[in-house]
Amino acid sequence: MILAGVVLAAAVALLRGGKLERLGNLNLSWLPLVWAAIILRAAAGILAKNGFVFGPWLQVAAYVLFIYVVAMNSKYPGIKLFGLGSLANFLVIAANGGTMPVSAAAIAKAGITGQPAGTHSLLTAQSRLWFLADIIPVSFRLPTPAVVSAGDLMIVAGMFIFIQYRMLCGEEARGLVLDKE
Repeated sequence: MILAGVVLAAAVALLRGGKLERLGNLNLSWLPLVWAAIILRAAAGILAKNGFVFGPWLQVAAYVLFIYVVAMNSKYPGIKLFGLGSLANFLVIAANGGTMPVSAAAIAKAGITGQPAGTHSLLTAQSRLWFLADIIPVSFRLPTPAVVSAGDLMIVAGMFIFIQYRMLCGEEARGLVLDKE
């Protein structure tokens, strides 16, 4: 869903006269930590699917790095909303042993076959902060159906705003930007 949100944001910005090359220099502080967090998330998924107990906790560590980078860049439009979504996902993952609970009903409604695995777990009555879990079915192709959280939606909305701002070079994006610099 995040990749689809980025593509949609770039397409909308292009239609509004934005320039892709303006994404080349994002001016974000601590950007290398984002890459470290992405590597940790990938490792978490691989290790968790192979039964390593500590695998999901790497996802928590990745979120800590990621939220730090977001905090250091909160002056940019959309980043606070992006950070709020990341924080919501972090809280539910940390409260549930390093995994994101996923609703069985939402899985079925989205048309997904199979059960959650790796860094995801099935939502149960014992799941904490269930309302922040993956409970929203997305049945249209993103390229594939998905189940997302409120945090995911905030992340995509924040990215959309930030990409509009960057591609339209600030002033031209003011009509869409919700954050103040």
